[in-house]
Amino acid sequence: MKNKKSLIIACNIINEELRYLQTDGVSFVFLEQSLHRTPQKMKEAIQEEINKAEGWEGDRIILGYGLCSNGIVGIRANNHHLLIPRVHDCITLFLGSNERYREEHGKEPGTYYLTKGWIEEKKSPLGIYEEYCQRYGKETAEWAIKEELKNYTRIALVESELGLSDTHRKHARENARFLNLRYEEIQGPLDFFKKMIRGPWDKDFVLLRPGEEATQEMFLD
Repeated sequence: MKNKKSLIIACNIINEELRYLQTDGVSFVFLEQSLHRTPQKMKEAIQEEINKAEGWEGDRIILGYGLCSNGIVGIRANNHHLLIPRVHDCITLFLGSNERYREEHGKEPGTYYLTKGWIEEKKSPLGIYEEYCQRYGKETAEWAIKEELKNYTRIALVESELGLSDTHRKHARENARFLNLRYEEIQGPLDFFKKMIRGPWDKDFVLLRPGEEATQEMFLD
């Protein structure tokens, strides 16, 4: 496929990285990050945007999502080729490749990854804790978040070439202290985001022909 016209429908968590790499012929639709909590609603929202593009005279639709708790299972485009990163979630995108994700997972599987976007969207453990406080009260909220994350051993803040501010680093360290986890910063190249926009759309992508539906099996190693 040559780089002609692409529509990227993506989670807002990767907004900054994709816009930084935008080229001619590429347009975006960004959906709210909170859809990840309800995979069925995520599927409906993505499918709705795909359906809106049925009359669009472009070459391909690319999703800025992975399997995401089966949230994209059943997705299809009737009039366009549909490309989906062959990843389980967006952490692989931020780390740059499936190989890098497997390397980090093998080194320390109990890692909670943070990125600039995750922090700004208030989806860090402390952000979720604050949300729980409003729902359940402080004591129950603290117990709940620590219980949910009791098997984690490391907070890893991923930095891309877009950089991080002192505020992001401070917040990530506060998360590590709150959960009594080891803190580390790791580099995340923009390689996967570049491939999403410019290609090559190789083995790292699921390619669906018009009318073909995404299945879970397409994303399994």
